[in-house]
Amino acid sequence: LHRVDRRQRQMCIRDRYMTALLLALPAAFFYLFAVFRQFLVITGNKAPARSIVIGCTAMGAMFHLGSLSLTLVAVNGLNLAMFQVGSLISLVITLLLIFSAWRKPVDNLFVGLLPMAAVLALLAATMNHNVLLTNVSYALVWHILLSVLAFSLFTIASVQAVLVILQDRQLRQHQTRGLIRSLPPLQTMDALLFEMIWLGMILLTAAFAIGLPSISDIHAQQLMHKIAFSVMGWLVFATLLFGRFRFGWRGPVAGRWTLTGTGFLIIAYFGSQFVIEYLIN
Repeated sequence: LHRVDRRQRQMCIRDRYMTALLLALPAAFFYLFAVFRQFLVITGNKAPARSIVIGCTAMGAMFHLGSLSLTLVAVNGLNLAMFQVGSLISLVITLLLIFSAWRKPVDNLFVGLLPMAAVLALLAATMNHNVLLTNVSYALVWHILLSVLAFSLFTIASVQAVLVILQDRQLRQHQTRGLIRSLPPLQTMDALLFEMIWLGMILLTAAFAIGLPSISDIHAQQLMHKIAFSVMGWLVFATLLFGRFRFGWRGPVAGRWTLTGTGFLIIAYFGSQFVIEYLIN
């Protein structure tokens, strides 16, 4: 009976992942079509069509949500495997972009972020790897939620930082074609970057405050590296905000600090999780 039950559970998991893949494929298609359409705008081959880009992205997000729900939510807890969490973060990033696009000039960020969402949606639906989290407390749920939101905002900010660096470089070289024609003024891009960083810092600080009391044994829970790199990322962004207030940092300087801080946060979770899941097992 035990073998029969185990075989049935395995078949059920395979069926869930197969259904997830069938939903992830159209999600990736809509994401990549939105990227292609916006790329034509950037290159000057098509007129802006925000409704098409946002509409395709929204359709992709709906399929993405359906696919992720089949692999993220398990019968007895949450599956926090690396690709599931990565897919969740990319979905949150996509939703944030959709809502922001109605009032902020973030159209070009779709080109940099949606391919990542397409790839992670497919990987989460094909990589059958379970890291179950059971007996989830409300505090832990809030910690995970705030961490995902903060990470998503910093990821968007890092792509925004790349655009700011490229825009500043083209302005200094007196280039008026290509990417710079499709971007808002540099001052607007810079202000939008720091809006993302401030909100991300608030969420990340709140995630720290809620999550730290739940740590009982930092070594047994394998949290040393995650905490260390997360704190380093927090310090980088705190330094950036102080530099903005005290010295007026902006443009490429702010962009490089943003990329450094986001890099530490990426290592904090994905680097540590890759080692734990795939190397240490």
